[in-house]
Amino acid sequence: MQLKSNSRWLTACLLLAALVVASAPLFAHHSQAAYDEDTLVTIKGTVTQFEFINPHSIIHLDVKDDKGNIESWLCYSAPPGVAARAGWTHDYFKPGEELTVMGFAEKSGRKVMFGVRHIRSNGEETPEGFAEKQVYQGYLDRQAKKQ
Repeated sequence: MQLKSNSRWLTACLLLAALVVASAPLFAHHSQAAYDEDTLVTIKGTVTQFEFINPHSIIHLDVKDDKGNIESWLCYSAPPGVAARAGWTHDYFKPGEELTVMGFAEKSGRKVMFGVRHIRSNGEETPEGFAEKQVYQGYLDRQAKKQ
């Protein structure tokens, strides 16, 4: 009887350990290290596509550079589940819409940014997800300490 009880206990512990090990990647997330969070960048452009997909919503913008050339930017934001809680939907940004995005560009120089504030052409600021608010507030806090 004792052997059967020990065997069940051992089996339960092994199953629990396997579950913990298997679920560990679920809590992993990539770093923000690719973005220059000390330099807030503002771009204004025309939405060409809005992808309301996991792992992050992506706004594709055509932006004119200083010489009038069109640059295609990717602006990453919250995942759909988080963005939806802020009011975003799959058609929240429409192709042809003029949009200003404030955020942090990739350090690599690619035209990719993590957008933390989105402002429509009529001046309306869109609601942001929790991560965007936190990253933007962190930037503001660092700037305040410098003064």
